[in-house]
Amino acid sequence: MSQREIFFAAVETALGATGAVEVERMASSDPASFPALHIVDDGQSIGETEAGSTRYQIAFSIEGYVEGTGGSAMHSAINSLHAEAVTATMALIGAVDGLENIEEGDCRIAVAPLASQRRLAFAQDFVATVVTRRGHP
Repeated sequence: MSQREIFFAAVETALGATGAVEVERMASSDPASFPALHIVDDGQSIGETEAGSTRYQIAFSIEGYVEGTGGSAMHSAINSLHAEAVTATMALIGAVDGLENIEEGDCRIAVAPLASQRRLAFAQDFVATVVTRRGHP
């Protein structure tokens, strides 16, 4: 199993322990159940190489979705889901072999104005630093 797969499987497992009803990697459609968390692989770059090892910067996003009646209750729900997702993701530091760090990036909140139900969403960016043996991503 590649280090990337180990990392993304760990993220998926961690998010599965949150209050989300649906957790999916690289979802090809809108959520079927709410609240939902989707993991998006945004690619990687080489951060640094040393004799025998490579540090990869894996970019990923977590998208969260809630459905409800609108207003303050939905805003509170999206904020709670966001907090759970970030907390679960950051807890992976030190718990996943080869994972050195996770940096939290930008977060965007969106309203789905044309959806059949009232929905809010967030997209939270992260960059993970993963170390592997050189030539074994």
